[in-house]
Amino acid sequence: MVRVLLAAAAFLLGMTPALAQSPTIALAPGDAAAVRVDPGGAVAITPEPGRAQWTPYELAAARHLSGIPAPDRPEPYAHDLPSDGSIPPPPPLERGVVRFKFHSIAGRHSLLVIANGYERAIVYRARMTEGDRTRPTDVCLVVPGNHGFEHWPHPIDRLEIYDLRLVDWKEGDPLPCA
Repeated sequence: MVRVLLAAAAFLLGMTPALAQSPTIALAPGDAAAVRVDPGGAVAITPEPGRAQWTPYELAAARHLSGIPAPDRPEPYAHDLPSDGSIPPPPPLERGVVRFKFHSIAGRHSLLVIANGYERAIVYRARMTEGDRTRPTDVCLVVPGNHGFEHWPHPIDRLEIYDLRLVDWKEGDPLPCA
């Protein structure tokens, strides 16, 4: 089951918070990175060379998400992608790795793809930069062994991911966005 946050206008206004103690993953559209979290919580980031390649699964999700009207306030919980056969199966996950890909959708929307290869959920925080303005944005928990998507109905020049942690989660638990 895939969880999706419709992050349109789901950013908080105000000052950017101080940097977290964990490393920051900085992504421009077309960038990708692999992240490993050791049992003690230490985060290791490996940028992936070349442009982030779209998969058929991501393209179908992007088409679906860019066709949904933008919400007028932050979404408190993640949503499922359709299960009507319009979305192809996701690519396999690599165990023990979280992969982030940041895509531009025709220069008008932005999409973050998160592939969680851990047996625990992933939570993190994010800041987006548009022009000379940086501000926090809401993001959702990514369930264990699954893909997640964050969609914004506007272009983003840079996305910073920080304070990434593995957390316990089981089927039926809420899928919070913050």
